[in-house]
Amino acid sequence: MTRFPHLKQYVREHPDNKMAWYLLGKEYEADGQPGKANYCFNKAQEVYEAYEHAHVPEDILAEYEEKLHLAAEKRQKKAAGRRRWLLLAVLLLLAGFRYAEAPGMNVPRTAAQPDVLAGAAPDAAPEVFTAGETGNPASLGTAAAAYLQDGRRVPVSVLGLERSGKWLLWNKTAPVIAEIEPGSAPGESVLRSYDPKTCDCEANVSGAERKAARVWMNEQESLAALSSAIVHYREGAGKLPGSLEELNRPFPRNVLSGSTPAMKRSFAVMAAMSKRKAYGQEVPPPSEGGPSVSAATLGGSPYLDEPLEIVVDRSRHRLALVSGNVLLRSYEVGLGGSRTPTGTYVISDKVVNPNGRSDGEFGSRGMQLSDTDYAIHGTDEPESIGGDESHGCVRMNREDIEELFDLVPAGTKVTLADDVLPEETLVPKQRFRSENRQDQTNDKKVYKWLN
Repeated sequence: MTRFPHLKQYVREHPDNKMAWYLLGKEYEADGQPGKANYCFNKAQEVYEAYEHAHVPEDILAEYEEKLHLAAEKRQKKAAGRRRWLLLAVLLLLAGFRYAEAPGMNVPRTAAQPDVLAGAAPDAAPEVFTAGETGNPASLGTAAAAYLQDGRRVPVSVLGLERSGKWLLWNKTAPVIAEIEPGSAPGESVLRSYDPKTCDCEANVSGAERKAARVWMNEQESLAALSSAIVHYREGAGKLPGSLEELNRPFPRNVLSGSTPAMKRSFAVMAAMSKRKAYGQEVPPPSEGGPSVSAATLGGSPYLDEPLEIVVDRSRHRLALVSGNVLLRSYEVGLGGSRTPTGTYVISDKVVNPNGRSDGEFGSRGMQLSDTDYAIHGTDEPESIGGDESHGCVRMNREDIEELFDLVPAGTKVTLADDVLPEETLVPKQRFRSENRQDQTNDKKVYKWLN
């Protein structure tokens, strides 16, 4: 009887939720009150018919309810994973979602209102995205909660990121693992799962939708670079930048290496949001008139919401660009063995063509670490990449260092350690490139990095 008050209160507040009526009926049935149970089953209508005819085991239903309030004991790994997905389905139902582990439910995708996003074409559903971990039901739960908080009644695609150790891998070909959209009934939403860990199925994604997903991921990289630049500018200047141009200046004030259309489009809103956060003010969701840095992102805020950092793994000869636990890039690098230090630094100098050459010992780009003699730079010895032939610096291939240079602003944290990154590299086919570059050469200094 301990769960009766919760379910009874819920059906009073949500009398149209047939799943809640069904669960309450099962409680009455187990407690030997068939009259009340039948009343609830009548209210449940097709939910009762579907579950009873499908012969859903009683212990599964018990677990559904138990998981609403108590943590179940651990079972075998496979069974426990399946139970989490079943629990998610019930929680979503209680929150007003219809959950479909495709292809178990064929729900036609609904069209969104044409004016919910600025610039949306008439009669076209806008493309809105988020991402989550493949095989982790909590990621879909987080996406569902974000959908309710966002408040915009638009279709959303959830892209799946694979896990490698502590890192989620940012892959431009990430599949759609779920779709969320408005339901046919008022206040109802539909979540359709295509997660390959539990469903032998895949989303029916068009070429245009795949392109839109790549565009979204590219935008998130631009916004991550911009957000990080704003943070580091404020740390150095003690104030927020007044314009994008203050971040994109010639050497030595080149916080950014250039800009992108996404940065230009989003700077004013992002700076305003940063100011609100600096004063401890909450930012309302887009549905309540809040600012939207990225209209194509669920919630309106950048998905990569933690500052960019660089992690160098000496033992694996890898350099990664990360945001929180999301790994955006992983390059193979050349190091110096024990001559390459461990510890934490920041990028204090960003220079194009160190010592006036693009084909010299430091290559076409260099980023100095905390005003020391160590740097991350290119090389005129590409065969040394993957080995320990440097005198302590981090050597990179030309394409890699030029992409990294464009992605990370001055002030970026750099951590050098052992056994912290996965073995696999992660480099997209289409590289990140800045536009509107300023002069970032420095002919007034001869760099004497350890190479």
